[in-house]
Amino acid sequence: MESSRQIVFLVYEGFELLDLSGPSSAFNAANSVSSEPHYEIVTVSAAGGLVTASCGIAVATVAIDRIVLGTCTSTVLAVGSEGNPLIAAMRDRALLNFLKTAASKAERCGSVCSGAFLLAAAGLLDGKNAATHWAGCQHLKRWFPNVIVNDEALYVIDGSIWTSAGVTTGIDMALAMVGADHGPHLKGKVARHLVVYAHRPGFQTQFSTLLDAQIAGIDPFSNVLEWLDQNLHQSVRVAQLATLAGMTERSFYRRFTQTMGVSPARYLCLVRLERARQLLAAGQPVKTVCPQVGFASEAAFRKAFKSHFGTTPALYGATQGQA
Repeated sequence: MESSRQIVFLVYEGFELLDLSGPSSAFNAANSVSSEPHYEIVTVSAAGGLVTASCGIAVATVAIDRIVLGTCTSTVLAVGSEGNPLIAAMRDRALLNFLKTAASKAERCGSVCSGAFLLAAAGLLDGKNAATHWAGCQHLKRWFPNVIVNDEALYVIDGSIWTSAGVTTGIDMALAMVGADHGPHLKGKVARHLVVYAHRPGFQTQFSTLLDAQIAGIDPFSNVLEWLDQNLHQSVRVAQLATLAGMTERSFYRRFTQTMGVSPARYLCLVRLERARQLLAAGQPVKTVCPQVGFASEAAFRKAFKSHFGTTPALYGATQGQA
């Protein structure tokens, strides 16, 4: 029987419970669906004892000075939080020193969601590619300019450092770890057990561009975004959008790209793919989705969808429980 790997979750007052419960459930499921105890899950904090999450639920923890890390058998993951709890954790020398030790001794060291800020504060992300929640990407770039922030990825692997984006992507990263440790068969069994999408790759977008646009809703582009949302089935030219915004084509292109972070053409492609994803999840077949979102051919649609989501439209629809 192979030795079990130790998965250590680092928490602190005000942490996000889903960052802990989601990934830990994936590792626990690997034990449940197998005849072998693949993972030992431990939750630690600076002082040990009960630690209260942001939702008010208290979790029992072990003090970090009682943990012995194995070079080839331990993974340490810092969970995320928001606001003052995260700032306090970033200033906690005991937590940061523990993470530094983990980076030098453990098999893997990583973070879930905004837990990446703790790794950065400990100096572990300098020169590294990393992911965090889309809402925190700009803060991470500004506060830690030596970190190479990937705005789009669900999770990023850079050597022994693993980082994931918004809350539920911690499950995707945990599944990737299970796959790396024990192969795709066990990974698939765990995904089925949890009823989650089994093969969501790390490079899949967080849809931050779409979310930013919806949240911003600012002039002079609010009417353009609304018009696009209602006319995805049409052939769209930049000149049309510039007219809607009351700008010259050159000015529109420049200002739109600066504001949204992507070109008009890229934004339109993202919106179309997101609408296609929603329609497929609702049970519509590929042949009816394609014209609704403005792709000239099913072949072009399938290629764009697979490139963006890492799976085919048909397989995506099937994973959503549709016929």
